[in-house]
Amino acid sequence: MKGVIFDISHYAIYDGPGIRTIVFLKGCPLHCLWCHNPESQIFNPQVSYFREKCILCGKCVEVCPNEALIISEESVIREYDKCDVCGTCVEVCPNQVMEVVGKFIDTEEIIKQIMVDKPFYDNSGGGVTISGGEPTAQPKFLISILKALKEKGIHTAIETCGFFKESLVEKLVGLIDLFLFDIKHFEPDIHKKFTGVSNERILFNFEKIHKIVGDQGIICRIPIIPGVNDDNHAIDGITSFLKKINYMGEVHLMPYNKMAKTKYEKMGMGDIYKDMGDLTEENLNEIVERINNRGFTTVCNH
Repeated sequence: MKGVIFDISHYAIYDGPGIRTIVFLKGCPLHCLWCHNPESQIFNPQVSYFREKCILCGKCVEVCPNEALIISEESVIREYDKCDVCGTCVEVCPNQVMEVVGKFIDTEEIIKQIMVDKPFYDNSGGGVTISGGEPTAQPKFLISILKALKEKGIHTAIETCGFFKESLVEKLVGLIDLFLFDIKHFEPDIHKKFTGVSNERILFNFEKIHKIVGDQGIICRIPIIPGVNDDNHAIDGITSFLKKINYMGEVHLMPYNKMAKTKYEKMGMGDIYKDMGDLTEENLNEIVERINNRGFTTVCNH
């Protein structure tokens, strides 16, 4: 089974228990305004371009077989409708300002790379976390990877936005040891305004999975975004939902940061980058205290 990934990261310690390998699947059905990984949004491979390092030599323009590149006084412009991501431009660039982001890969190759790290999993209680993008957006590929991991006796986790079909739940719960499940807001309209989709399906999936796996098998994660969900109303709404479904597990907070601007520019997406503002330490501490006061254990992932 083949799918598209954009990275495999080794020796991670924040995405599940123990030392872990993270496999990043490409593509996501959401379009969060604050997305930290714009390279993860589109399903197909892309070519990034670091303008600041470009010397405008024109070699990439000369070798492009599809005439997809045009050189101007300030930069190299890519006509994406002509580009087939062949990588020829990347190979000839003397300053390595271009890079192919994403590749097609089969399950066997992923497992081969993962097995190198298995001694670290065994010694630390770690395993493999499938991330994205949104892993469930490539469901057949995801399930193929998970089945192969379970056959090897490897602990599995998934980082998910929760926006997937209900029919996928039963298939996933038997293959995933830990769901790291984002809840961004409790109000459908606000959720849709900032992510492009409503949240009914997300909350439904969280509740259904929790009923099956309990507090030990799923962790609620909240990305804290200024102007979106950093107020008492939003936090109380999420925690009320959790209490309603009898979830009393950990609540992991993921504070917003502004480190993604350069990524957007390199992906040719600078015009859609959105600065969401500042999240102060004081505000974050207040959120932690508010959640703790409602009976939860809060973990803040800086």
